[in-house]
Amino acid sequence: MKNSQKKPLVSVIMPVYNPGVFLVDAIESILSQSYKNFEFIIVDDASTDDSWKTIRAYARQDSRIKAFKNHINLGVSLTANIALSQSKGQYIARMDSDDISAPDRLQKQVKFLQKNKKIILVGGQCTIINQDGLTIGYKQFPLSPHQALLDMLFWAVPVQQGFMMINRTLLPKNFVWYAANKTSAEEIDLFFNLNNYGQFANLPDFLYFYRQIPGSLSRINPKKTFRLTLQSRLNAVKNGYRPSAKAWFLNLAQIIAISLIPSTFIYELWYFIRGVSHFKTVSLLIPSKISVKS
Repeated sequence: MKNSQKKPLVSVIMPVYNPGVFLVDAIESILSQSYKNFEFIIVDDASTDDSWKTIRAYARQDSRIKAFKNHINLGVSLTANIALSQSKGQYIARMDSDDISAPDRLQKQVKFLQKNKKIILVGGQCTIINQDGLTIGYKQFPLSPHQALLDMLFWAVPVQQGFMMINRTLLPKNFVWYAANKTSAEEIDLFFNLNNYGQFANLPDFLYFYRQIPGSLSRINPKKTFRLTLQSRLNAVKNGYRPSAKAWFLNLAQIIAISLIPSTFIYELWYFIRGVSHFKTVSLLIPSKISVKS
């Protein structure tokens, strides 16, 4: 334990709103990390399911968990900001309450950031799972230099938000995290702001299990999600961000396509363009320490 205390403190933040049975797997995947020196800040955004009961039960068992509950539903951005305001770590790791982190996720991300002092944001590759925890595809992110990832931000997300780790030491104390008015696509503004203080990178490892749920907020109204994303991109241009001609073209193509295509087909088209692989034959690839509840 003495050796683990010498390692940098990681603050894992997790906003929670009605994740149902998936919450247990998300919590256990963090508590099962090989990297032990972390605090786990969980904020329940006035869930109407049993989330708060589950969170409190885990908090009683593990002192690394700091549990908070909003009296009213504030949305993911404000809830994440509340978690961040309670954090003390040198590194900030985001975790989504219906996903799963591989046991060595934190260890590999911390090691990478320690070796690469100019990197402010690091993610990695994602395995896509369904509601039963079965692998249905892969979501891959570029390993290209920072400039390529930054340019990608104008037409696609270059780092999976739930898988990201941020080097807080590169940020000013008054850094503005999430915009309070964003109910989805909240990470876009954050990424543009982080770019002012460091570089982006992705690990080649598949260390995160991204759960694809039909009823998620962004999938219910993809056109609204895109409008919020576009708003963030254009604001970044006003503030000095300069996308490449390719990025402008891809952005324009998205605007045309989303204005013409019915919402029910948008995600299938987007996954095809984005190169996200899906397949019908499923197999269990979730770490054996984690039992998927159904």
